[in-house]
Amino acid sequence: MNHEETSPLMGKGIGNKSEKEQNGTIKTSGTFRFHGTTRNVILAALNVFSNVTMNVSLPIFAGTMNEIGGDTFVLLLNSCVVIGVIFVLTTLFAKRFIDSSITLKLVSSLKIVFALGLFTALNGILVVFASPPDRTPGYLQGILSTTVIPYTILCRLIFLRKGISAVRTLCTCLVMAGLFITAEPQIFGINTDDDSNTANESTSARILWPLCFALGFLPIGLMNVICEKELKSGEAKSFNFIMWSQFAQIICMVCLFWTDFIPGFGMAGSFSEFSDRYKRGTTCLVSTSSDCKGLVGKSWLFFGGYTFANLFQFLLIEYAEGAVFAAVVQSLVGPTATIFWTFFQFNEKENVFRWHPVFNETTVFTIVGLLLMVPGVMLYNYFSNKEAKEKVKEGNFLYTDPILTVNAKD
Repeated sequence: MNHEETSPLMGKGIGNKSEKEQNGTIKTSGTFRFHGTTRNVILAALNVFSNVTMNVSLPIFAGTMNEIGGDTFVLLLNSCVVIGVIFVLTTLFAKRFIDSSITLKLVSSLKIVFALGLFTALNGILVVFASPPDRTPGYLQGILSTTVIPYTILCRLIFLRKGISAVRTLCTCLVMAGLFITAEPQIFGINTDDDSNTANESTSARILWPLCFALGFLPIGLMNVICEKELKSGEAKSFNFIMWSQFAQIICMVCLFWTDFIPGFGMAGSFSEFSDRYKRGTTCLVSTSSDCKGLVGKSWLFFGGYTFANLFQFLLIEYAEGAVFAAVVQSLVGPTATIFWTFFQFNEKENVFRWHPVFNETTVFTIVGLLLMVPGVMLYNYFSNKEAKEKVKEGNFLYTDPILTVNAKD
């Protein structure tokens, strides 16, 4: 086994001249590096916070966009462009002030980058089109986002030939059981006589739109696997990889404009209507006019959440154990977002965000589901670390301990 010395960006690994400081950091040749566990905890916390911000703001952003006469595809396309610019600026900032070794030149293959861009675009189309509150309620979106765990595990098994043990499979089943319990009120129409935005929807709509939202995370599972394979190779770095994949996503999104014309799914009945919606939505993204209902502020909450959620997701995959660990961390977003929507409400018609705790049968199902999901996630993480420690002794598994990174023998 050999010690791995890597970029000082996140302090992964240690150099030849290193010493562990009393405050838990590692100092190498005059440069402070985070303690491995501290680094992963910080990345995980920032990942969860960013994803919750994105998940909470998405239904508000999408609902307002549709309310003012815009279009969901307008939201997607403009988001891709704005976030692409943000990632370029973020990469330049990181290169200038954090790690000068970061390059703006494409270091991954075009095939990989465009595959990542396509999967991200598909995720955006499926999730964002299903995200308006009258299609998939906000509290349910947080729960359904946890489907990224089984998707990632399955894709990792198929494409990387890396599976999980029986005990971790049981933990995943426990999480999925909790997910189903939490979704039962929406699936079976419990509490449809309240002021829910979906109260007037048909039974099929109450089922199909949440399923569409959940299916939208399958491309994320594929994306996680691609990221693990590419970022663990040591040739690509998160900032460069995510910047170029964002450019590919813009191209793919433009090519998928026709999805907005699908009856019952998209919102444009003709090219003329699409053009009018695009102009209206784009104008309100930069306008503070009262008839835009604060869209500019809501959009930047989403842009910020999306940008940092993706960045910290990539960093988790690159500097921690890989795709499964990142997916497990991301599953914490669901319970956190659900708790948020239990106490708050956004009224789309009145454009009011307010304190509005609701405790009914739906709340009971949500709590029971969370009581299964949270222990399932914790147990999965526990057994994952336990198995990693056992396998590293055999010299055939990459494992990151609190201080240094150990590579498997060739």
